[in-house]
Amino acid sequence: MEDLEMDDVDNRVNLRPNILVDEESSSDRGKSNLLKISEQAAPHGAIFLHLFTLRFRARDQAWQWVKDSFGEQDGEIRFQDHAPRPDSFQSCCPGLDPALSITLGCKTPEQNAVTVWEIFEHVPGAEDPRSGYSTRMIGIPRGFSHWFALVRHSTAWIAPRQGKEKITLDADAIVCSFLRTDGLHLVLLAVTAVDVLTVLNTNEHGELLMVGRNDSLKDGQAVVVAALGTSFEDANAAAMARAEGVIRRSQPSLPTISNKTAGGNVNDDAKKLQGWYDGLTYCTWNALGQELNEGKIHNALEVLSEHGVTITNVLIDDNWQSLDHAGASQFERGWTDFEASEEGFPNKLSGLTAAIRHRHPNIQHIGVWHGVFGYWGGVAPDGNLAKKYRTKRVHKERDFCDRDSFTVIDGEDASQMFEDFYEFLQESGVDSAKADTRYLLDCLSASNDRRDMIRRYNNAWLEASAKHLSMRVVSSMAMIPQLLFSPEVFFKRATSQHQQKLIMRTSDDFFPEIEPSHLWHIFCNAHNAVLTQNLNIIPDWDMFQTTHDYSGFHAAARSISGGPVCITDYPGKHNLPLIKQLVANKPAGSSVILRPSVVGRSVQVYTAHKEERFCKVAAFQDVSFGERELAAGTAIVGVFNMGTQTHVEFLPLAEFLNFEAEGIEYALRSFVTGNIVAPLSGASGRSLVKLELGHRGYDILTLYPLLLLDGRRKIAVLGLLGQMSGAAAVIGIDVKASEAAVSTKIKALGSFGLFVMGQEDGEKLLTGTATLCGQRIPDAYQHVEDLKNGLLLQLDLEGAWKELALPDQQIVVEAAI
Repeated sequence: MEDLEMDDVDNRVNLRPNILVDEESSSDRGKSNLLKISEQAAPHGAIFLHLFTLRFRARDQAWQWVKDSFGEQDGEIRFQDHAPRPDSFQSCCPGLDPALSITLGCKTPEQNAVTVWEIFEHVPGAEDPRSGYSTRMIGIPRGFSHWFALVRHSTAWIAPRQGKEKITLDADAIVCSFLRTDGLHLVLLAVTAVDVLTVLNTNEHGELLMVGRNDSLKDGQAVVVAALGTSFEDANAAAMARAEGVIRRSQPSLPTISNKTAGGNVNDDAKKLQGWYDGLTYCTWNALGQELNEGKIHNALEVLSEHGVTITNVLIDDNWQSLDHAGASQFERGWTDFEASEEGFPNKLSGLTAAIRHRHPNIQHIGVWHGVFGYWGGVAPDGNLAKKYRTKRVHKERDFCDRDSFTVIDGEDASQMFEDFYEFLQESGVDSAKADTRYLLDCLSASNDRRDMIRRYNNAWLEASAKHLSMRVVSSMAMIPQLLFSPEVFFKRATSQHQQKLIMRTSDDFFPEIEPSHLWHIFCNAHNAVLTQNLNIIPDWDMFQTTHDYSGFHAAARSISGGPVCITDYPGKHNLPLIKQLVANKPAGSSVILRPSVVGRSVQVYTAHKEERFCKVAAFQDVSFGERELAAGTAIVGVFNMGTQTHVEFLPLAEFLNFEAEGIEYALRSFVTGNIVAPLSGASGRSLVKLELGHRGYDILTLYPLLLLDGRRKIAVLGLLGQMSGAAAVIGIDVKASEAAVSTKIKALGSFGLFVMGQEDGEKLLTGTATLCGQRIPDAYQHVEDLKNGLLLQLDLEGAWKELALPDQQIVVEAAI
């Protein structure tokens, strides 16, 4: 990783022939080759998209074109038009069906400059068992060069699609965005409300279609929100905000799900919930497979303990339940009883959980897996559950299993079933759950079944989760529009002070044996996050294994996802150094993962996976700066090579932070190399970083605000240096300029770093002392490294804590510089 000075550039831009070349007469071959572009090349009324290519040579060899040598396609120079925005959606998208009605929703403040419309389509009511349908043409968006969509690539999951010029969707889409040649972004969001499912699709001519499915007996409306803005992020956020209004209008009486358990305290429950998803989880799925029994579980946990892997949670995945049709495929088997299977768990579920807690005091939470209808094949028609609750034979539309009908608990008994089941789990020592196969609700084919079960099952599950498990639940295979747009998930601002965020899986599974799946897994989660970042959820990027060709790749992605970290290692195959990069120890001995406060999401949505470039995932850590009113925090940027060859890119840091607006200088640190580049700011022009990554290569770049310590020195608080997302350990920073000191509150122990600029040669870094919770840190736990651009102070907080024998308390580090 290296920073590049714009003053070192000796390049010329020639837009007329659309070729950007090094000046042949340049004699300085050691200079960094960057491109200087002036907006003067695009006066008002000119063409705003210019293609260019490059040629290069090494020493005295012949000039070569990059396309011929490396297969690189033409680059683009794009200028935004400053002309007034259109008020008419038809001017943005010619060919709109006149049967569609449009309202101009609003214009956001001028600094964001987003125009929002609502598009309505009449959808006839259902005639049971057939839903009502309607398809209308939106048209072809005017003058776009790139498009991005999030499509339902299976019934259970959404995934990104990208292309240029003509848009062709291979599946129904929830989000479509178009980068226009004038630099503006048009985002369309299909909003599902109550019983009307809305999606977007295309025909063979590349024309956008608006499709509605109505399960209600009454006529309804499909709704699409469109937003036109200067950036994708602004337009996307405006569309989501407007969609919230649509949902509120459609449901005047909104359900409120409290996470408060019976007789419990709301604040205590919230802390327990955070302690659950901030703890390292071990899952049995890939590790132990479907032939599950209590002996395998006990062995796996013993081996983890022997290898020094401290987990907080264990999730007992599929195949612990009592099922019929032993030996048949999972899709043919039905749920018979709440209790665990007698064959695999002779001591019952309560016996297993009691033994786990006795043998492993570090395990605070035990969870189990179940399907939305109990199991993949529903409930067994002749099982105990079928005798206790009313059942119904339902037909479903085709998904990845061929079974077209199965037995389920009737919608009218769903609430009582979940109440009884989760009460049984609670009494058996289980305090968390993974609710899977929730997509099956949208696979129901009959409109009356869909109308009766989708909302009832969702509300029943949420109520039981809140009452018995304090919302320690994972919603999996649940990326269906009816759940994504449900009030509990869609409203990021909770409808009640008691409502907590829901953990939701945001992509298909981790498949350890499928080589191409690993790059796609990261790419898919990062792009799905542009939608899910606006929801009331914590994203779950799924489990992974720490001894795998892509283990570091997956670990880095989980560390910046903003979600939980779950491993599924085969017993005895554990990468302890990698695990230590994901978790940090707390004073009481438990471990904690360091989640950024703002979840990671892709910052280049129009770059396709097949282009094999870098996938850049930006997260953010909010930091309190004491009495200083500083609008800053720490950006954490994961960079992942999506190609199979070594690749080099210049990263424009303005994509991750708005330097000019904030007026703050930053220090940038690479986690992989430990190199620090500083200062970086828009004002100095040093806003590009060169990064080279090989196959399976990744890095995490963290941008820390440089805080003024006194008249000449600046300081950056780096957090925990040994953890991938170590900046997320920092809670608050207080710079005491009068004392030339900095005080930091952090979440966990580890190697704590401070970077100081402006120190004079030979000047001692610590003029006073470094303290930990008021106690002086012994010299053996302090280390100063002289870098070319500053000094790095490293404090071993974990070693100092043990030597000082400090009690469990809030960790506060103070250093006088």
